[in-house]
Formats: sequence, C-alpha cells, structure tokens
Amino acid sequence: MHKVALWVLAGWLSTGALAQEPASNAAAQNGATAASQALQPGASKKAERAANRLFARKVHAALNKTKGLEGADIAVFANSQTGEVILGGFIDSQDQEGIALEAARKVTGVKSVTSKIVLRPQL
Repeated sequence: MHKVALWVLAGWLSTGALAQEPASNAAAQNGATAASQALQPGASKKAERAANRLFARKVHAALNKTKGLEGADIAVFANSQTGEVILGGFIDSQDQEGIALEAARKVTGVKSVTSKIVLRPQL
C-alpha cells in the first residue's frame, strides 16, 4: 500500500514540480558525461533526465548514509541545473523529516530542498 502511494506521489511530483524550465546552471558536480551534456544549450531531454537521475541518486545516497532515517521510505526528485530537490515518501517519526532535509541540503550542488514527506499512518 505504501509503495503504491509512493509511486503515485512520484508521478505527481515528476510531472508538475520538475517540468519547469531550468533557471540556472548549478550542475551536478561529479563531472559525469550525462550531466555535462544536459547543461549544454539544446541538449536532449534524454541527457537532461539522465543528469537529473544522477543528481537524485547522489542525494539519495546521502540520505541512506544518514543515521536516524532507518525505516524511512524517501524518494528523491532533483533538477541538476537548478539544484532543486524534492523529497517525498513516508517516515516513521516527525524527527526524520528534519534529518532528511538537513542531509539533503549538505549535498554538493543542492540549492533548495522541498519536503512532500508524510508521516506513515500507524495501524
């Protein structure tokens, strides 16, 4: 049930929040080919999506290494050009939201973090 809700949230966030035109050039800082291609004028949508996925994976890896986020199901949506990150998913306690936001802000290239995280209903 939680996985289905997470996928619905993921689809909603990816179509609305990150479909905007990029405003700045704050690229993912790892020098990957996909990221550099997406930053060039006229770059393909495929290269741009690849750079965004790479950037999101970098943030997600930081969340996975962060203590206090055990049991949290957090998805990361990122725009590598603007540095915008959206966190969505489920957490077990309200403290985990602050921990996740702080961990995401520390990742190189992140300019802003928005939370769409919700507290998992207790059954």
